[in-house]
Amino acid sequence: MARDTVAPNGRSRGHEFVAAAALTVLVCASTSARAQEQAASEPAALELTAPDPAAPAEPEPVEIVVIGAAPARSAGEARLERDVLQAAPARSGSDLLRRVPGMFVSQHSGEGKAHQMFFRGFDAAHGQDLEVSVGGVPVNEVSNVHGQGYADLHFVIPEVVQRIEARPGALRADQGDFAVAGSLLYDLGYDEPGVTISSGLGSFGARRLLLAYHPEGAPAASFGAVEVYSTDGFGPARATDRTSAIGQLVHELGANLELRAQASTYAGRFESAGVLRQRDIDAGLVDRFDTYDANQGGVSNRTQLATELSHFGDGWRSSFMPYVVLRELRLRSNFTGQLQTGTNDNTQQSNDSTTLGFRASLQKRLELVDADDRLEVGMFTRHDRIRQSQRFTEGELPPSVDAQVLATDVGAYADLGLHPWRRATVHLGLRADGLAYAVDDRLAEATRSAQGSHLGPKLSLDLGIGHGLRALGGYGTGFRSPQARSLSDGEKTPFTSVQSFDAGVLFADESLEASLAGFATLLDNDLVFNEATSRNEVAPPTLRMGGTLSFQARAGERLLSACGASYTRATFRESGGRYAEGDLVPFVPQYVGRCDLSVTEQLGSWRQHAIRLRAGAGMDMMLNRPLPYGELGSDVFLLGARMKLAYGPVELGVEGDNLLDAAWYDGEFVYGSDFPEVPPSALPERHVTAGAPRSFMASLSLRL
Repeated sequence: MARDTVAPNGRSRGHEFVAAAALTVLVCASTSARAQEQAASEPAALELTAPDPAAPAEPEPVEIVVIGAAPARSAGEARLERDVLQAAPARSGSDLLRRVPGMFVSQHSGEGKAHQMFFRGFDAAHGQDLEVSVGGVPVNEVSNVHGQGYADLHFVIPEVVQRIEARPGALRADQGDFAVAGSLLYDLGYDEPGVTISSGLGSFGARRLLLAYHPEGAPAASFGAVEVYSTDGFGPARATDRTSAIGQLVHELGANLELRAQASTYAGRFESAGVLRQRDIDAGLVDRFDTYDANQGGVSNRTQLATELSHFGDGWRSSFMPYVVLRELRLRSNFTGQLQTGTNDNTQQSNDSTTLGFRASLQKRLELVDADDRLEVGMFTRHDRIRQSQRFTEGELPPSVDAQVLATDVGAYADLGLHPWRRATVHLGLRADGLAYAVDDRLAEATRSAQGSHLGPKLSLDLGIGHGLRALGGYGTGFRSPQARSLSDGEKTPFTSVQSFDAGVLFADESLEASLAGFATLLDNDLVFNEATSRNEVAPPTLRMGGTLSFQARAGERLLSACGASYTRATFRESGGRYAEGDLVPFVPQYVGRCDLSVTEQLGSWRQHAIRLRAGAGMDMMLNRPLPYGELGSDVFLLGARMKLAYGPVELGVEGDNLLDAAWYDGEFVYGSDFPEVPPSALPERHVTAGAPRSFMASLSLRL
C-alpha cells in the first residue's frame, strides 16, 4: 500500500510518517482539512485518516495520510532536520546537540564518557536535567553512580539521525523524569538508497569506517548502519576505540497497522588525561595537553531492543512500545591527586544496569468546543536493576559505595487540546508519576526502601496572530528523581521539583522560521559537581531567567542558514553549604550561541553523472561561565567546516574542527589538590581540562 505525506507548508515528505513514529509514541499526527485552510495563521490540527471499511472496493487503492509536525508548546522549541544536523562536522551523536539553539556540549574526561551539556542556564552535567530519548527509548540512567540521569549518546551514529526535537522546560504532559531544563528526542532514519561505505583518516591517528544500508523505495526509518572509530588522541592518555551498530525496520502489518523494530549495540574503551592546575600550565611546569595521572578512563557498553506497534483509524491513533536496555560503565578518575588519601585519589566507579519498560498512548479527535479538539492519554513504565560501586584503585581504604538498587517508575498523563475560538489553542495537561526504590547497601549491611509520587499540571496557549506569526505561552511542572542511595528506609521519595514559565513569538513560512522566547525556571533544590566525590551533590534552590533567539532560513535546497543564541542568569535562591543566596550557579554559562551555514550546488556533469558540491561551516560560542568561589571561566569560540565533492556514486570529503586552533578548555573547576611532582595547593584554585586542538579528517565514500 503506497503512502504519501505532505507537510503543512506543502512540500512533499514521503518519509514523514515512519520517521515520526521513530521519535516517541506521542509524536505522530496529521493535519485536518480545517487546519490546512488556516495553516497560515494557526498551528495545524492533527488528524489521522484511514480507508472506510464500508466503502466499495476499488482496484489498487492508494491511502493518503496527511501529517503535520506536532505543534510547538513554546517559542523556544526547535525541530532540527537532517540538513541542519549535517551542515557542519559532527564526530558523535552528542556533537549534533550543538545545533540546538542555546545549547553547548563538551567532553572533559575522554571521548567515551557522556558529554557535559549546557542548556538554558543549566549545567545538565551528563544528562541530569535533560530528558533524552533515541527512537523513543529513554537514555538517562536512574541512580547512576557517577551522576543522576547519566546519558551516554556515543552509541548514536551521526549519519542515521533523521531529526532532533528540543522541547525546553516541562510544558508537555508526556515529559517525565529529568525533564528539568527540557527534553531532547532523537528520530532515527537514513535515506541514502543502497549500500554506503565510507572510510576516513584524520589527525592524531583518527580512523573511521561507516557501513550503512537503506532499502531502495523503503521509508527512511528502515536502515542498518555500523560505525568503527578509533584515535590515538591529541595528547597523553586520550586514545579511544568504539564500535556501534544500529538497525531499524518499519513494516506494515495491515491496512491500519504498522510495526517498527529497532536494535542497537555499542562498545567503547577510552582514556582520560584528567585535570591540570591552571597555575602549573601558566608557569610552564606542564603542557596543557599533559596529564598528572595516566591511569584514567573507562569502558562503556550499551545494548537496546525496542518494538513499536501503531494502530490508526479515522481521527485516532494508538501505539505501544516495549523496550529493554543493558548498560555497563567503568570510570577511573582523579581530580585531587593525593589530597584525600595521602597516596593516590584515583577512583574506580562501576555501574551495571538492566532496564525494562514500555510506553503506550492514544490520540483521539473529540468535539467538545470545536471539531478539531484533541485528547491524548498515555502511560509509561520503567523498572531498573542496578549494581554500583565506588572505591580507590590503590591503598587499603574501604569502598565508599557498594549497593544494589531496584527502581520502578510508573507514570500516566492526559493532554486535552481545545479551540475556544478561531486561531487559538489551549492545552490542559496533567502527569502523575509514582516512584519506588529498594536499596541493598552492602557497606551499611542494611536494606532500605522508599516510595513517593509526583503530580504535575501543564497549561499552554497558542494564539495565531496572522501571516505565519504565533504567540505562545506556557507553564508546567516537572521533576528529577532522587539518587536512590541517599534515601532512608520508609522515606517518602523526595523529588527535585521544577516550575517552568515560557512566553514568546514564533514565525514560520516556507523559507524562514524564527522565534524569540523568554523563560524562568525555579528548582526547589539543585545538583552541583563535587570534586571530592567525583559526582554531583545536592545544592540549595535556584532560579534561572533568560531568553533565546533563533532562526532557520532556506533558499530552496541550495542554501541553509541556522542560528541560535541564549542568555541566562542562574542564581541560588537560598543559602546552604558553600553557596550563599544570590550567588551565581557555578559551571552555568550565561551566553551560548551557534550558527550554521551550508551550500549545495551542482557544478555540472560528466559522462552522464552529476558533479555536486556540499560545503558547510558551524561556529560555537560560550561566554561568562561562573566558577566556584567567585571565579569566571574562560570564553570559548570554535569554528568547524566541511566540504564534500560527489561524482556519481563516489564522494570525497574533508572536514576540520577548531579551525582557528583556539586554546580552549572544555572543563574548568575550582578546588584544592595535591598532585605529585608539582607544588600542592591546599587552597581552592582553578583546574582545567584541555579542549581538542585543530584537527582534520578526510573521507572517501562509495554508494552502491
